[in-house]
Parts: sequence; structure tokens; C-alpha cells
Amino acid sequence: MSIIESIYISPESAAPMESRTTVEVIPGVGISGDRYALGNGTYSARFLDEPGRQLTMVSADAIENAMERHSMMPLSSMGDLRRNLVIRGIGANEMNDMVGREVMVGSEVRLFVHRRTVPCKKSEAQCERPGLVNNLWDDCGVNCEVLTHGTIRVGDTVRTLTTTVDDNRRLRRADPGHKPPAFFVRPSDRTAEQARGMIIPPRVAAWMCLIDPGGFVRVERGYNSVGQRFWSTRAYRAGMFARALRAPLMIAILAILVAVVLQVKIIWIR
Repeated sequence: MSIIESIYISPESAAPMESRTTVEVIPGVGISGDRYALGNGTYSARFLDEPGRQLTMVSADAIENAMERHSMMPLSSMGDLRRNLVIRGIGANEMNDMVGREVMVGSEVRLFVHRRTVPCKKSEAQCERPGLVNNLWDDCGVNCEVLTHGTIRVGDTVRTLTTTVDDNRRLRRADPGHKPPAFFVRPSDRTAEQARGMIIPPRVAAWMCLIDPGGFVRVERGYNSVGQRFWSTRAYRAGMFARALRAPLMIAILAILVAVVLQVKIIWIR
């Protein structure tokens, strides 16, 4: 039987994870009090938006087995991985197979699993475990959307709900967000072309910053908190340039819209 061994939330990006015995979950939002429900997580930017950012689960068994297999020092706490629900009694393959399926937590909460949660260089630096990204690539859990309101408690059971939907239809329901093709390829297995495809061009970074300047800066600061960078130097500069232009650009667009409306009114009166 799979049960929740521990629960963690954090009020904001880069803030320490806090252990909880119970949490309230809100449909379409996430865990009350957690950074992603509050909209200030490292990856809460609108240009990174995806429904699976609402709640994360990870298998304690999978992490422990992978770290032992690769002769890595155990984590001081499962909270170091910054996942919300730590599950005991389930393996990595079983958890990864949840993608595209609904999951019942306890007797109240239903989740939908959108994608695997892969580790990043920020996680590796945060845990101070060199090699973590490659070694734990298939073991770092799943990203979920909250479907029903309720309370999750330590000790609650976790079970995948049966479905008659075929695998193709099931996976089509999953929304992994805007990811390059190589996102789910282990870094050590990526080709040179795939590695280049993971680099965000300055022009794209500028557009992203225009969409959400706060999120653009927050994701960089989240990485900076552990001595890493999310954006390349050129991409970050392009974003900051776009950020500086955003206010006058919005004013100019508003002025044009007002002028158009006034012109239409004049023509209509005539």
C-alpha cells in the first residue's frame, strides 16, 4: 500500500520547505499556503504556465534506491527535493506510470498527473549532491493538477484510479506545458543538437519578460539562491531590456487604442 510519509510546502521561491501533517488543497490552485498556489514559486511565471505545477509527489523508495545504486550520500531530508508529497510504498516505474491518470489521495482529494518531474541543476546545487540530475532523472516524481477540494494528511493512502480510456487518449489529456523536445531526455543522453535546443534565445527571453517581468526575474533569483543561473547572460540582458521598454510600450499601445476609439466615434457622429 502506498501512503503519504511526509508533506512539505514553502511560502515562496527559494524559501525553506516547511513540514506539515495536514494541508488543504484547492481545485485548480494547489496547496493552500504553498508557493505555487500563491503564484510566487520559482516556476510560477505565466510563460511557464502549466496545470501540473499545482502539486508534486515523489517516491521515497525510488529516491533512496537510486541514491544507493549510484553510491550517493543520502539526503538529510526528503524536503530537500522540494516536492510536496513524499510517498512510501511505491516505485519509480509505478509513479511514472501515473502520467495521464487520475490519482486518489485519502478519501477526499483527486489529482490528475500531467507529467514526470525531472530534476534540474538548481535541485542538484540545493541538495549539494553532484550528479543528482543524471542519477535521479527517472526517480524525481510527478507533477499534478488538483481536481477536488479537500484535506491531505500524513498517512493517507495514494492509489491510481482505474480507467477504460486507452493510453493514447489518456496521454493526450496530459499537459506538460511548453517544453522543448529534449526536456525529458536525460542530460547525459542528449545529443549536441538537443542540448542547443534547450538554450532559450535572447529574442524569446525578451518576449517572455514582456509577458511576465516578475516571473522572469523570480526564476533567475531562484537559481541564483543556490549559485546557478537559469538564463544565459545574453538572454537575461535581453529580458531586462524588454522589461525597461514594457511600461512605455504599454502606454504607447494604450494611446493608439484611445486614438482609434476616438476616431471611430468621430466618424460615427458624422
